[in-house]
Amino acid sequence: MTYGDLRDDAQPICPSCGITMHPLIDEGLEADECRDCGFRLAWADGSGSSDGGDEASSGWW
Repeated sequence: MTYGDLRDDAQPICPSCGITMHPLIDEGLEADECRDCGFRLAWADGSGSSDGGDEASSGWW
C-alpha cells in the first residue's frame, strides 16, 4: 500500500482553524487530523462509489 505524498506542504489545511493536518496512518485510520483542534477528515477512496455513504458524517470515529 502506498500513502502518497506525506510531506507537510502536501497535507491539507484544517478548514476549522487553518493548521496543517496530519495523516492518522499509525492509528490505522484513512483520515487526516488537525493536531491543534482535533478536526478529522476522511480520505477519499477514489473508487467513484455512489452508495450514498459519507464517512465524514457517519460518526466512524
